[in-house]
Amino acid sequence: MTRTTVELIKERIPIDELIASYVKLEKAGKSLKARCPFHNEKSASFFVSPERGGYYCFGCNAKGDIFTFVEQFEGLDFKGALKVLAEKAGVPLVVDQKADSERDKLFQITEEAAKYFETQYDKSKEAQTYVKGRGVSPETRASFRIGWAPEGWKHLFTYLKGKGWSEAIIEKAGLIKMSSSEETRSDLNAVGQRQVGTSFGAGAKNYYDRFRGRIIFPISDSSGRVVAFTGRILKDDGKSAKYLNSPDTPLFNKSQILFGLDKAKSEIRRVDYSILVEGQMDLILSHQVGVKNAVAASGTALTDQSQGQDGVVSNLGMVRRLSQNMIIALDSDKAGKTAAMRAVAATALSMGMSVKIADIEGGKDPADLILGSPESWKKVLQNAKHVIEFELGNVLKETPDSHKLARVIKERVFPFLSKIDSEMDKAYYIKIIAEKTNLSESAVWDDLRKYAKGLEGEGRSKEQGENGRSKIAPATSNSPSSSLLPPNSVAHRLDLVERRMFGLLALMDAAKLPGATDYREQIRKISGDSYEERLKRTLPLLSDLSFEAEAIFGNDQGRYDVHMKDLIFNFEIDLINEDLVKTMGALKFAEKEGNAAGVAEFAKKCQALSIRKAELTKLRK
Repeated sequence: MTRTTVELIKERIPIDELIASYVKLEKAGKSLKARCPFHNEKSASFFVSPERGGYYCFGCNAKGDIFTFVEQFEGLDFKGALKVLAEKAGVPLVVDQKADSERDKLFQITEEAAKYFETQYDKSKEAQTYVKGRGVSPETRASFRIGWAPEGWKHLFTYLKGKGWSEAIIEKAGLIKMSSSEETRSDLNAVGQRQVGTSFGAGAKNYYDRFRGRIIFPISDSSGRVVAFTGRILKDDGKSAKYLNSPDTPLFNKSQILFGLDKAKSEIRRVDYSILVEGQMDLILSHQVGVKNAVAASGTALTDQSQGQDGVVSNLGMVRRLSQNMIIALDSDKAGKTAAMRAVAATALSMGMSVKIADIEGGKDPADLILGSPESWKKVLQNAKHVIEFELGNVLKETPDSHKLARVIKERVFPFLSKIDSEMDKAYYIKIIAEKTNLSESAVWDDLRKYAKGLEGEGRSKEQGENGRSKIAPATSNSPSSSLLPPNSVAHRLDLVERRMFGLLALMDAAKLPGATDYREQIRKISGDSYEERLKRTLPLLSDLSFEAEAIFGNDQGRYDVHMKDLIFNFEIDLINEDLVKTMGALKFAEKEGNAAGVAEFAKKCQALSIRKAELTKLRK
């Protein structure tokens, strides 16, 4: 991709307009601010600078331009972000396939496979009959690119080989499997002779198509690129799975992608809630009747973290970034109301989401309900209940024995209630539980605390290593932006003052203000021997620190001197306090050891530091 294309996209999409389409921004001087979409926080630490064309979060250090924002927010690689932004900007992309990586080739082959399945659908009357019978219109079928994998062992494999793709790349894309059964090898030899005119001899690798005799649903990443497939069997042979997903590949991880998210993301942002359904048909028909904020689990794994240890955004983490509100609408059979619903709801609640349950009566799944009456589907969603109210209602219906009620509530409602962060929200639901069960609110509170304490004990035991030591790394203070230190500690305050001081100094340097040199000398004198080390650790962050200073102190250069004097005063006081803490510790140790000379030396130093601190405070007044 040429640099001019990237620059053209940047010119057409201002960073503040792009980010405002994802999160709510507020003015903050020359910048804009928001609560960071990349980590949980209560106050805004995420700043966007239209002048710089960049963003920076002072809580988690996320930073970059429009491309890195889309990459981070939507969990895409650069080319995926480029596709999203090029479409927004109306800039055509010219791809140089000579420079393609293996990942690019995998995207190309999954796209080629999707086109093949679509072509086969056009040739199959029985596939068309099934899809039309499920109520899918031709326009919707084309939009979701529903296809058909014909019966037979090697149709797709032969097609892709004919297009010049190697066996290794076709297998890596999850489209074929290698036979290990002698019986299947015999079948493959016969099919191989019919289809390609060759026999697969002993020792040869016998590949066959993963998807055969199935309706095909392409799965796309959030930029719309095909990464995998789900196949629904058309003729049940009593042995094969009804639904078959692609295996994990370099493009497809079940914990990172939800079916239909690429089509639902804009609507989820607009209406501020998502709908989680179970199957592809549920989602497709929901979109067809205008409810386009639905995504489908389709056998994927939902993790309880926004992103994994490798920094890759999880599928539920992606939905949460779009909106913290979710309605779960799983199939209405008993299993759908219990195990699956509880697992998904608990996972979402643990990530700080607000979760409601859409209760579908009559043994129908969403697709059946929509096919019968689209308005009924919309009504079910409107009547969705918060998961705690929903599960409490189930408990009251299913537990007529009042003596068992308290125990069942602990087993079935507390797992949800304990995951809610807000004490006010907890109080609200505890009041409802008390009113509907004749239990006292204080008793419910007491049992909930005991339940939560038990969970904490389990969590601590999981965090311990084999030798009983904690696996959690200790906090360090060698970074100017360390957020692991206690917020009231001297080191934490010193880091905060120091980074703002150096950030404002960088702003003054950039503006060529005359006082910058004098202030730098004052800082050098106050820091003493530690100045070079402080400067060294600050330099790599200077651009980010000046961004922060700009956001905090604004563009009123006439006030920069006032702010800088305050910062230098606090910096010196904090250095004295830090030195006092260390010296008093050394004094106590010398007293304990009976070191009279040490006691005298450290006592004298403590006195000198205290006098200097008093003098500074007096001058300040």
